[in-house]
Amino acid sequence: MFRRRKRKNSAGNGTHPEPPPLVPNSATPSPFSVDVHRENKTPPVLSDAFKGAIEKAADWSRTGLASEGKIRPMVFFVHADATMKAVSISFKDELHKELLKTRIREKALAENAIAVIILNEMDNEGHKVVLSGVSPGMKASAYVDYGLDNGSKTITSWKITWMNQAVQNIFLDGIFAEAS
Repeated sequence: MFRRRKRKNSAGNGTHPEPPPLVPNSATPSPFSVDVHRENKTPPVLSDAFKGAIEKAADWSRTGLASEGKIRPMVFFVHADATMKAVSISFKDELHKELLKTRIREKALAENAIAVIILNEMDNEGHKVVLSGVSPGMKASAYVDYGLDNGSKTITSWKITWMNQAVQNIFLDGIFAEAS
């Protein structure tokens, strides 16, 4: 019987070749150089994925509005694979509010959510809702003006408007502070 030898391949055995040492004032550029470009210190522009998640949350609330005739306050947990979980929220008093705030933070960290979005009504008439979202390094808010024909549960108007400043939301404060 013949005995086979294992191939020794630098990529296969987990070792990586060492990069060549960098020589100061060298005329040849290193093959491992990385260009870093920073424009300014203003907050980064919202990523398309983050904006899309907020718009998807608005669409979910629109579906709820069409089926139930009202929009309930909700929390949306966005995951890296573009899936989203929605949870309806309500609280009775300040103690319950604090417990809910803690539970949202714990759930976001336990599920490795990349973004958390809160939807709540902005006025008592129920024709405007605010979506506030937070992700590591990003915050954004949008509001939705809508019209509803209560008799037929038909949405007569739906307009998403992005806000220049993110709305402060106590349920979003500090969610990703411990993770970053």
